[in-house]
Amino acid sequence: MVWLMSRKKIILAVIFVFFLAGCGGRASVRKAVSGSLTLKELCDQNAIPWHWDSVSQVVTLNHRDVMVKILVGSNLVMMDNQSISLSEPIKVSRGDIIVPPDFKAKVIDQLLKEVSYVIKKFREVVVDAGHGGKDPGAIGRNGLREKEVVLDISRKLKENLEKAGIKVVMTRDQDEFISLEERTEIASLSNADLFVSIHANSSRSRAANGLEVYYLRESDYMKKQEDVWAKNFEGKLTTLDISKDSANLKDILNDLMTQYKKGESRHLAEHVSNSTPQQINAKNRGIKAAGFFVLRNTLIPAILVEVGFLTHAEEEDMLRDSAYRQKIAEGITKSILDYAEQ
Repeated sequence: MVWLMSRKKIILAVIFVFFLAGCGGRASVRKAVSGSLTLKELCDQNAIPWHWDSVSQVVTLNHRDVMVKILVGSNLVMMDNQSISLSEPIKVSRGDIIVPPDFKAKVIDQLLKEVSYVIKKFREVVVDAGHGGKDPGAIGRNGLREKEVVLDISRKLKENLEKAGIKVVMTRDQDEFISLEERTEIASLSNADLFVSIHANSSRSRAANGLEVYYLRESDYMKKQEDVWAKNFEGKLTTLDISKDSANLKDILNDLMTQYKKGESRHLAEHVSNSTPQQINAKNRGIKAAGFFVLRNTLIPAILVEVGFLTHAEEEDMLRDSAYRQKIAEGITKSILDYAEQ
């Protein structure tokens, strides 16, 4: 009897030891086989604050004023509106956020890099030279055409931004016609963080002059998104891995992008309006809300800069001057860089 009881104890002890080994084994196998880590482990190791909203399924990381948004069930990460594609979707397991092996290199290491805030906030900008080709845009009293003025300013703006370490995508780099839809599609297919459209103004009043900046008006955010926005948005989701029963993640991402765009667009418009006219000694006509096509249908913060009036005799002469165009480009560049440092 005693022998039987001892035998039972031994068997139970062996089972218990195997149970413990099995638990530890499963944990180590999970890491060794998949290479996955919990988000908590990575953030704790690198002192990065994070928060998971279990209702919206959005995970937020903050480090040195850089914000990262992650949607559970997706392999897309938004870092200050830059999209990053992971090898696998992030997921929840036993209450932990599990991230794929490349999350550390693509997200954590990027957050920890010692780079300037300008580069972190604006890595890539789309510069859109208005009109072009068969569309001359506004024409001055002495024949100066808008398409020529804005292309030259856009090229100079590109050169200045690239000197600051920012990649620039041009919607057009020569005298060619690019449709409004194509312009927004170029922006959506890029990894750009900003969309800056350059135009020259006209008015029935010959006295109208100065620089003004437009951003998307509030009412247009409230309207049902049009087909072009939907097309561009779907194109942006090509790197997503979303299960059929997680369609609501698209709505969450759409909302995140819209809210980010709304705030950033107005703030950037304010910076360009407050700074650039002083740089070129022009009248500041302030910022204005409008529903221009390129403002409505880009997925990223977008502004439209009217650099001056071709219908104003003195301003037309100034806009004809290459040195003055250079000053405009430098003023817009400085405004963007100053804004990025805020």
